[in-house]
Amino acid sequence: MWVVKVHRLISSVAKKMSLPNWWVEAIAIEYTDCRDFATRDEIWTFNFDKVTQKSLEEAIRSYKVAMRDPIFHNVNSAVIGHRTLRNLFGGIPTPLCKDITDLIAEGPMSNYNFLFKVNSIDVWDPKLDFPSHFQVLDEGQIWQWHTRENIPNIDTGDSKYVSSKINNEIIEKIRTHLADLRNPVIKPGEKLHGGFKKKVERFYRWLDDVRRPILIDLWEVHCKNKRQCNHSKVTNIVPPLLSHFETFTVDQGTMSTMLSAAPIFFRSTIEHALEAEKLTSSTKGPMEVVDKLDKIYQERASAIVFASSCLEAFINGLYSEHFPRIWKDVERIPLTTKWKLFFELKGKGDTFEVSRQPFQTLVQLVHSRNSLVHYKNSFQKVKISNDRVITHTEETDLPREMVSNLLQRLPELIENLCLAADIMVPAWIYPHQEVGWCTSLNTNKRKLMRQ
Repeated sequence: MWVVKVHRLISSVAKKMSLPNWWVEAIAIEYTDCRDFATRDEIWTFNFDKVTQKSLEEAIRSYKVAMRDPIFHNVNSAVIGHRTLRNLFGGIPTPLCKDITDLIAEGPMSNYNFLFKVNSIDVWDPKLDFPSHFQVLDEGQIWQWHTRENIPNIDTGDSKYVSSKINNEIIEKIRTHLADLRNPVIKPGEKLHGGFKKKVERFYRWLDDVRRPILIDLWEVHCKNKRQCNHSKVTNIVPPLLSHFETFTVDQGTMSTMLSAAPIFFRSTIEHALEAEKLTSSTKGPMEVVDKLDKIYQERASAIVFASSCLEAFINGLYSEHFPRIWKDVERIPLTTKWKLFFELKGKGDTFEVSRQPFQTLVQLVHSRNSLVHYKNSFQKVKISNDRVITHTEETDLPREMVSNLLQRLPELIENLCLAADIMVPAWIYPHQEVGWCTSLNTNKRKLMRQ
C-alpha cells in the first residue's frame, strides 16, 4: 500500500538534484503548468508531460516553500504502513512514538523522510486545499511547520481546524468557489463544456494569485521559527523496524526505543487460555483426556505464567511513573502486596479487597504461579470432589476454572488498576472482543486510549 507511483520526470529530477520525490512533486504541483482542465470527472487532471526538465529544475531553484500532507521522518515507511493498516481494526498495543514531533517533523527533518499521502493526486489536487503543514527547503535542509490547530468545540463535542498562519476567510472563499465549480462538473462533450473549461482556468489563475502571497508569508514564518528551533529531533540513521509493542523517541539526535512487555504477556495469556479451554472442552472419555492432558496442562501453565507476568509488568510501569522515589523499595515485594500498596498510595485502598473479584483471581493466580515456578519435588495427596478423584495439579496448580476465567478477569484487573491510577485504559486489552470474552465493568467507567 506504500508503493507510490511517481512520474518519470519527477524521479529523474529528484535523483539529479538529490532531493526527495515528494518535494520535487510538491514544487511541480504548486509552481508549474502541470494540469489539464475539465478533461474528465474532475476539474483537473495532472499531466507532468507538459513540464520540461529545465522548467522544473528552475522552479526548484526559485521556490522554497511547498504545502503537502504531513511529512514523516525517523520511522521506516513499512512500520507506518503496517500500523496504519492495523489501526483500521483497532487494538494497536502501544503508541508508535513518545512525542508527535518524533514522527511528524516540526522544524528540521531527518534525512529519512517521506510523504504520508492521504489521497493520490488523481483523487485530490493538493493545491485546492491548505494542509496541516508546510515544508521549506532552506540551504539544503528540509524543514516542516504546522499551519493550523485543531480547536475542540466543548458544546458540540466536534472540532475544527483553525489556522493562525493563513487567513481563514481566504480558505473558506476557496472552498466556496471550488464547491460551485464541482457541482456539477461539466464533462467533455457535454453542453457548455467550453465555457466551463475557461471558468476552471480562471479559477486556477485566481488561486495562484491567492496562494502566492500566503506562501511568501509562510517563508517569513519559517525564518522566525528557525531562529527559535533546535535540531534535537534530527537523526540521520536509517530507522529500525519496530513491532507493535515498541515506542521510539529521538532526543538530541539519538534514537531510543522502549518495549512494552505487558501487552505481549496479555496476548500470550489469552491465546494459551483459549487453547487450554478448547482442548479441555473437546475431550470425551478417559482415553482422550489422557491423550491431551499434557498439552492441556502446558497451555494452562503458560497462561498462568504469562498472566502474572502481565500484571507485574503493568504495575511495575505504573510504580516507576507515579512513584519513582520508592520504586526500588517496592520492586521486589510480592505481587499481591505490590498491588494493594499501589491502591493505598492512590487513596483507593478500600476498593482493593482480595475476597472479591477480580482481586480474588489475582491472589489465586499468584498462588498457582508460585506453586509452578517455585516448585518443590513433593508428593501431594489426591482428593475426591463430586465423586471424582482429582490431583493437586488439577485442583491447585493448574485449575481449569481459574485459567478459563482469565479471559474475563485479566482485563478487569487492568481496568481496576487504571481506574485507581486515574489513567486511560490501554487499548490492547480490547481486541479480546473478537474472540468472545467480556468484562463486567460499566463501560462508562472505561477510559479508552485511542492510538
